[in-house]
Amino acid sequence: MFPVAQDTQLQRAEELRLLAISEACSAREHAAANQLLHPPPGLPHPAYMRLVDTFQSARVECKEKWLAVRAHRKKMREEGK
Repeated sequence: MFPVAQDTQLQRAEELRLLAISEACSAREHAAANQLLHPPPGLPHPAYMRLVDTFQSARVECKEKWLAVRAHRKKMREEGK
């Protein structure tokens, strides 16, 4: 019975690790969105477009991280059946 409990702890630790990565990514996405919503006065257009690119890449990265969390949870559910 001990290996099963250890497996559960490892699975939970992996989920927490993935969630922490996802939350950190989400914080970066929110920071990028805030910069877009409140740009400094006189920001040149090319600099604004770099902010847009940063925000878009952060969104894609965050989506990938969240999908990893969902895939892990689905795997755990399927193994539990």
